[in-house]
Amino acid sequence: MNGTKLATIALWIALPCLIGFSSLVMKNKVQELENELNAINRNIQDDIKTIHVLKAEWSHLNNPSRLRRLVHKHIDLNPVRAEQIINYSALPFNYENGESRRIAARKNISTYAEQNKELKKLTNARR
Repeated sequence: MNGTKLATIALWIALPCLIGFSSLVMKNKVQELENELNAINRNIQDDIKTIHVLKAEWSHLNNPSRLRRLVHKHIDLNPVRAEQIINYSALPFNYENGESRRIAARKNISTYAEQNKELKKLTNARR
């Protein structure tokens, strides 16, 4: 009987100690997770503020009146005339049988570039 009483007493002492220790470990783990959650929430709030700032900057950069001023200041373009617009079929490409349009276009463009002095300078500069 003394052995069973001793085992019972040891069990009743060990069980609360084990429960208390596991509660302490669980409490610390919960605090760590809460701290991590708070850090993530702070990062989210910082990102939201950054997005608001970037949207404001984007609105300023895309302001039509500002863009119009920059275009007039830095780009000297003339309006497109109707005679400058042609159809792709009007381009002087000579197709051979079984040849794809892309290959024919490359051949014809390189042939045209060899004949044109300005384009010849550009093609030589690219190489």
